[in-house]
Amino acid sequence: MADEGWWTTFFEGPALELWRRAHTGDDSRGQAADIARALRLSGEERVLDVPCGNGRLALELAARGASVSGLDASEEFVAEARRRAAERGLELELRVGDMRELPWEDAFDALLCAGNSFGYFDEQGNAAFLRAAARALRRGGRFLLEYPLVAELVLARREFRDWRIFGERILLSEASYDARRGRLETTYAFADLARASGTVERRTASYQVYTAREVEANLRAAGFASIELLGDLEGAPFDRTSSEFHARAVRA
Repeated sequence: MADEGWWTTFFEGPALELWRRAHTGDDSRGQAADIARALRLSGEERVLDVPCGNGRLALELAARGASVSGLDASEEFVAEARRRAAERGLELELRVGDMRELPWEDAFDALLCAGNSFGYFDEQGNAAFLRAAARALRRGGRFLLEYPLVAELVLARREFRDWRIFGERILLSEASYDARRGRLETTYAFADLARASGTVERRTASYQVYTAREVEANLRAAGFASIELLGDLEGAPFDRTSSEFHARAVRA
């Protein structure tokens, strides 16, 4: 079982290196275009990306004309995002911080939480993030939450083992679902094939697993309305045939 606060030490070293290799520039541009369409961005809106990682989506949204801010707990990734923004001549507001305590209020037209970034905390912490997201948005602001670990998708899986190759690195993962706690406990092994010793580093993570209905209820409790549960970013409703999950909502 992962330690409480596992995320404070997980995102460094090999985890960040693999994340850099996981998405090409074309991947990021394509995903940013999908997000812009889903959030109905038309130009110069203020957008918050949280957690923003090394800025791969924030940079592409800024390149499309949005005024983008980002926040992430990783000082290394935020510094990298700043360097990449400077190299591309893009102006972004980037901060190191806790996603449960966003330092903005009534500031943004749209907010996104992309990737596998929701559900790290206990239920109180996850609720705190959703409330912070609602506060950061102006009334009528749009929120897009990507949540691949929604229960309907997690529990449909027969195997909780996976492996992926990124250049000379391999990521292996094995997970188990704790039904009593409603959490997915995961062990990751990072193998570096470039080293003669075949160095393997292991880390553990824990994710809260909510049903789609619970996600909707949590968003409503945080101050969102007009909530849509989507099976893809084209707008298809989430159902038993879906392979991904997003929630799109409006600050009430």
